[in-house]
Amino acid sequence: MPYVDTPRMRFHYRTHGDPTGLPMLLLHGSHGSSRWWEPFLALLPEEIYAVAPDLRGHGLSEQRDDGYAIEAQADDLHAFVAALDLHQIDLVGHSSGAAIAMEFALAHPELLSTLVLVDPVPAEGVFTPVDTFDLLEQMRTDRALHAAAIAALMVSFDHEDRPDNRENHAFFAQLVDDAQAMAPAAFTAMATALGRWNRFADVQRLTLPTLICWGDRDTIVDRDATTRTFIAIPGANNLEVLRGSGHSPMIEAPLVLAERIVDFITQDYTEFDAIRASVDEEEFDGHAASDADDQESTP
Repeated sequence: MPYVDTPRMRFHYRTHGDPTGLPMLLLHGSHGSSRWWEPFLALLPEEIYAVAPDLRGHGLSEQRDDGYAIEAQADDLHAFVAALDLHQIDLVGHSSGAAIAMEFALAHPELLSTLVLVDPVPAEGVFTPVDTFDLLEQMRTDRALHAAAIAALMVSFDHEDRPDNRENHAFFAQLVDDAQAMAPAAFTAMATALGRWNRFADVQRLTLPTLICWGDRDTIVDRDATTRTFIAIPGANNLEVLRGSGHSPMIEAPLVLAERIVDFITQDYTEFDAIRASVDEEEFDGHAASDADDQESTP
């Protein structure tokens, strides 16, 4: 598994598929790692070049004490994309990784073909109670507590230790190992960052084709919050409800998720682009007319 050095940090990442294929970028969530995408990666066609980085302070990427603001992590991602020379990307973000994906899409829409948000945190951010911060700190030294928290993110995934379930159990143990090895600051930094991040008004400028997937057993992000994000993004014309899946369908229902995403990103969006261009032009004309009115009313 390769590493790449950027002006911001050193990234570890996983890849799948033909490097000359359609570029897909996969972002994990808080307390996750690129390993979370392994079941999903194994199901993608070779024609898709999927790249899954370990984000700041997570997995095998460089550990840092600071720089966890969502805006800063979008800058990290831009440095990563530049280092790999990726363009026309299908960007997929899970949970808090979806916040980074939204932030990146707002800053660099020219680099993206589509945006996919998987059980995304709400576009208005997330408030974390003080007692939850205490639990997050406790997880640094309490592996059992950390494992229970991760299990709650994938309620339909059987990770029990049984002779007939050794592969799943070993995979889950690796996820917990990755989480325990996070940078100490990362345990609470993402919760702090999401409490300071609110792009609900800004995502109303996101007109690129957007798919939102949500597991109907998600106990972390509810249907109402997901629907608010869906309604806020003009380019979001699909909200896929994944029956029986919890917060982490790339692990709980990787085949269903892969089918939905591959079908979405391989559609012809030529007509969509034409509509988007006309909407952008109307918006520009509206601003121009408004500016003209302002000028005329000035004494």
